[in-house]
Amino acid sequence: MNKINFSADPDISYIFHMLSVAKCGYDNAYGEKYRSRYDPADLKILREQEHRLTVRGGEHCGDWYGSLVCEPARSKMSAKEYYAETIAWIESGNLKLPDDELDSIVRVCRVLIRCYDDFTENIWPAEKKRITEYIDTLRAVFDKSDFTVQAEKLVGVSLPPPGFTAVLVSSIEGGAEAIDITDTQDVFGIDRSAEAEKAFISHEFIIYLLKIALKDEDAFRSSENWALTEGLAEYYLQKIEGDAKTFQSCQEQAKRYRQLESTCGTDAAALYREAFFLQRKTV
Repeated sequence: MNKINFSADPDISYIFHMLSVAKCGYDNAYGEKYRSRYDPADLKILREQEHRLTVRGGEHCGDWYGSLVCEPARSKMSAKEYYAETIAWIESGNLKLPDDELDSIVRVCRVLIRCYDDFTENIWPAEKKRITEYIDTLRAVFDKSDFTVQAEKLVGVSLPPPGFTAVLVSSIEGGAEAIDITDTQDVFGIDRSAEAEKAFISHEFIIYLLKIALKDEDAFRSSENWALTEGLAEYYLQKIEGDAKTFQSCQEQAKRYRQLESTCGTDAAALYREAFFLQRKTV
C-alpha cells in the first residue's frame, strides 16, 4: 500500500514559477519560456534578493525563505492575499527590521502580487495539466510497490496522519528540490523519469521517517551532520530497492552504514550515533 500523497497546487507552483523566471536559484528552459511575459525591472527586484529567497539543502537557507516562500506556500489564503497581508503588516509598523530591508520586502511582495493573476489565468491551466499527467504516471509506479510499508518497517517508525505529500511543480529543473514547506510536504520537480522520481521521493520519505527515529539525536539540528543523515536515508533506500542511488554524494556514507550494520543492526539511532562517533574520531 502506497502511503505517499501527491499534489498539484497553484499557489506553490506560482511561487516557484516566479523564482524560476527571475533566475532565483533556478536557470532552466521553463524560466526561459515564460520570462518575456514580465517587466525586466520586476524580475530584477526578485533576482537581487536571490540569496535571501532561496534554499539549498544542508548548505544555505535564505533569511526570507521562510516568510516569503514557505509561509505563502502553506498558507490557507492565496499567495496574492498573503503578500498583500505582508505589506499591510509592514505598513502598520508590526515588523521590526531596518527600513531599507522592509522596503526591499515590500518591493518583492508587490512584484509577486502584480504577476499573480497572469499566472493563474494564463499559465497555470497548461502547467496543471502537465503536472497532473505526471502525477498519474508516478502514482501508478508507487501503487505497484510496497515501498512505504517496507520503509516504515525497516526504520521502525510510522508517519502520523496526514502522512507525506509530494507537491509537484514544473519550474525547478536543475535547482534545489525536495524542499520541505511543512512538516508533511516536500516540493519536487517533474523533469525526470517516473522511476527516477520514485527513487528521489522515496529517499525523502525516509528522511521524514528519520526525523521521528532520530528525534533525540542532533541529526536535524545542524547542517554540519547533514551528510550523515542523507547517507542513512540512502542506506535504507538501498536495503529496500537494491541498487537505487539518488545522490552520488551519499554513497560513501551509505557504504559506511552497511559496514556498521554487523554491529548496530538496522536501528536508525544506533547507526547514526556510531557514524557520528567515527566522524568525530577522524576529525
